[in-house]
Amino acid sequence: EVEGDQSMSSEAQQQGARRRVVAAPAASNKDKEDRESSRDDPDGTAYEPPEDVPEGTIAFRYNKFQHNARIACFMLPCMGILMAYGGKTTTSTVVAGAMVTYMLDFYGWKEGTLIAVWVTVICSMATLFLASMHLFSVSIYNIALVYNMLAFCASAGLWGTLQFTSLQRQYPRMVLICERLLFSLMPATPPVLLTWATVAMVGAGAAHYYLLAYLSIGFVLYVMPVRSSFRVVAKGRSKKLGPALDELDEVVMGRFETSAHSMCYTVLPALIKTAVHHNHMYSTPDDLADIVLLHSAPPLLVVALAYRGSLWWLGLEPQHYKLVRGILGGLLVLAAAGALEVRVVFHAFRQYIKVPYPWDYVAVSAGVYGLALMVLAHFSGVLERRGMWVLLNALGVASALGVQIALGMPFYMLPFGCAGAHFCVQFYYKRKLWDYVAFCLTAAMAMCWFIAKSFMFLDFEFDPLPMSIKHVCLVLMLVSLSSLLLPGLVAASKRPGLTGGLLALHAGGLCVLELQLHCQFKGIYPPYLVVFTTCLGLYLTQHLHAQGKSTAGSAWLMGCLYASKLGLLLHPAPLALPS
Repeated sequence: EVEGDQSMSSEAQQQGARRRVVAAPAASNKDKEDRESSRDDPDGTAYEPPEDVPEGTIAFRYNKFQHNARIACFMLPCMGILMAYGGKTTTSTVVAGAMVTYMLDFYGWKEGTLIAVWVTVICSMATLFLASMHLFSVSIYNIALVYNMLAFCASAGLWGTLQFTSLQRQYPRMVLICERLLFSLMPATPPVLLTWATVAMVGAGAAHYYLLAYLSIGFVLYVMPVRSSFRVVAKGRSKKLGPALDELDEVVMGRFETSAHSMCYTVLPALIKTAVHHNHMYSTPDDLADIVLLHSAPPLLVVALAYRGSLWWLGLEPQHYKLVRGILGGLLVLAAAGALEVRVVFHAFRQYIKVPYPWDYVAVSAGVYGLALMVLAHFSGVLERRGMWVLLNALGVASALGVQIALGMPFYMLPFGCAGAHFCVQFYYKRKLWDYVAFCLTAAMAMCWFIAKSFMFLDFEFDPLPMSIKHVCLVLMLVSLSSLLLPGLVAASKRPGLTGGLLALHAGGLCVLELQLHCQFKGIYPPYLVVFTTCLGLYLTQHLHAQGKSTAGSAWLMGCLYASKLGLLLHPAPLALPS
């Protein structure tokens, strides 16, 4: 056991006791076999906490670092960015350091390997600093950017240090500190570097939204409570984290780090918007909608994840989290819905809204806020009460009517949208597949009318395949109908063959659409959408096959189709829609 100073629990503080880090004894072979077959401990690395130890003692376990995949999500892209920025000097330094580190590790020289890791990190920091000298002449504020580069290099060294299991026996407390430092740096520095690289590629017009996206990913991956790889879960406690935490020694980051990152996440995107666009902050409705959205979206994500422990640092009672989530979540959803209505619907789809002012705002608001209220009612649990299906029906019909009227649909098409909303509510409560099929058919009628009236009259021929825009619209209708059918089949159907066949058909149609749209000379389908749909499709393929929702053959075909779409990236096309 190793004596040391660390934050003490309330009981230990009252007794004046000092915390100690002790190694937890490994379980017996039989216990390990039981845990290997357990869902709570699939890797079989659990340890039983020791029995006869003083109150407030931290039980340390010798274990491999369990969060490498989580760290690599931000670490690897940022490494590539910094190597590209540093040029040949930084790249040569990293490659040479990696070779020396590998050779020392191959010969089993652990101390030399660790030293080589940190020498490589320090040399890389020096090359990046020298490559950034010109930034200081541009603006003194670039000190913050260079600081984030160097801090990220330090986090790479911490990640490498945690891979040395020999340090756990010699310096267990240092291992815990390195783990906490790594998780404290990852949600802070990589989002800045990723935003900087994105702005360098596509411009700074939407820099605040890029930062918001990267900070959101970092918040979910690193700021949310994560069990430490080197601490033992106390007896009688579940490994699943809840909204309130009382045994803080089992979590990687403490109350201070979590609260600081949460506050920065809710404030930084709006500050970036102010810094970039301070000359015309409120000149247009879009600017005002940006401010509202940037102030409401981050807190909304934090509140929405309260059941997973995003607000544990507040120290509230468990019953209070539901109240906070309900009140704040409702207000933030309504604010975000209004901002999205102005910033997305009226900004990007104004040409499809056929109703004159001011009835266009009335119709669109009915659709947007009706959908927002349904989402709120679902997550608040109100719909479980008796008779609430009437309210849900009314909201669904009002939302469908608002959207149809805004799009200028004729009166004979309005019943199809209303019927679709009714059947969707029926499926929500009864989970009957035929209700969902009826919803899909009625919704498809309205959707096909919109596609036919908006695009099929155009005279345009696509190059990659000899197809006119009418043929592409037919494929789009087929893909849209399959997209409507798939959620209900996955939720209610017990026929993996049918679901897998429809999934494969959807993947094939999506490949045809992306081939036709991406390979046009104007680049109307940007490459990042190809990458996004490919990654999402591959993930859904693996997930649905693991859940038994699709057959092995359909999963193999889907994987081939989604992976083949990456070949579209070799075709030159602009990164954004033409102005």
